Amino acid sequence: MTTCHCLARALRACILGCVLGLGCASAACAAAAVQPPLQAPAILQLQAGASDEVVPQRVVALLAAVAQGDDIAALNRQVAAELKAALERARAFPAVRASTGEIYTTPRWSVVQGSSRQEGWTVGAQLHLRSDDAHALASLLGALAPRLQLQSIRWELSRAQSRQQLAALSARAIAEFRARALGAARDFGYTGYSVRRVDLGSLQIAGARPQPLSLSAVRGLAAASPEQPTPVALQPGVQQISVSVQGSVQLQP
Repeated sequence: MTTCHCLARALRACILGCVLGLGCASAACAAAAVQPPLQAPAILQLQAGASDEVVPQRVVALLAAVAQGDDIAALNRQVAAELKAALERARAFPAVRASTGEIYTTPRWSVVQGSSRQEGWTVGAQLHLRSDDAHALASLLGALAPRLQLQSIRWELSRAQSRQQLAALSARAIAEFRARALGAARDFGYTGYSVRRVDLGSLQIAGARPQPLSLSAVRGLAAASPEQPTPVALQPGVQQISVSVQGSVQLQP
């Protein structure tokens, strides 16, 4: 075989190899082009919560010893004596916690011929009563009514109620958060999620405002006497409570 013939055969083999190589590369590129793209990590902000209605067990009453007159020193002594007597009376009710509150002195004014004139003073001292035993507190209020002014009554959750409700609502709120996270992950085409940050809120209570004494209750207290105290009628309302959970999750392919 001549040298020229050998060179021609080698050249044809080289060209064929290049063509076949290019064909394989093109096939590989085409195969890569039809593969689905990888999902990028995604961060999702979520919020969930749970709520319920509960009847509070603790009753809180605000009373005041009030005196009016011209002699401030005498008024202070009168109010102090009334407050001391009320605290001593409250000791007979172990289920009721009594504590003193604000003490105030304000001038009394009247208008005479278009001008203001001071007529004297008003001295007052507040007494707070709290109890999980509504009957005991109602009886104490009836005993104190002839000498003290009952300014407001409100209901609130006891400490045991707060702990119990917080645990129950937190569990429900967390379960709702997890369900929302998993549902969102699947809706967006992901398989699952991992929690990046989560904040669990405290127990929120709505409707826990002091209520003024009703007219019927005022009339009942006015008829009471130290010898025959009339218990105050107490009826709790329903309060709305809630717990919220918010945070962020990372969706997983």
